[in-house]
Amino acid sequence: MIPTEKEVTDLALATYLSVIGHRLIFTPKSQYGKKTIFVFQGSKKLEADILDFYNRVARVDPLSFAEVFRNLKALVL
Repeated sequence: MIPTEKEVTDLALATYLSVIGHRLIFTPKSQYGKKTIFVFQGSKKLEADILDFYNRVARVDPLSFAEVFRNLKALVL
């Protein structure tokens, strides 16, 4: 069973998922200090893309990654 939402705390992973087209639903304020939670729409593709990221086989355009990284970082500060 695939959850309808997936929480991610890794900024680089959240950036990668955003760049490749996964929908960021919201970023609730964390109750656990400074960690930000990024909530994505859950799917089998999302789970597969997360594995690709951690297995180091994921590929994205570096300029797109840098732009989205800056935007997400500004969102959490």
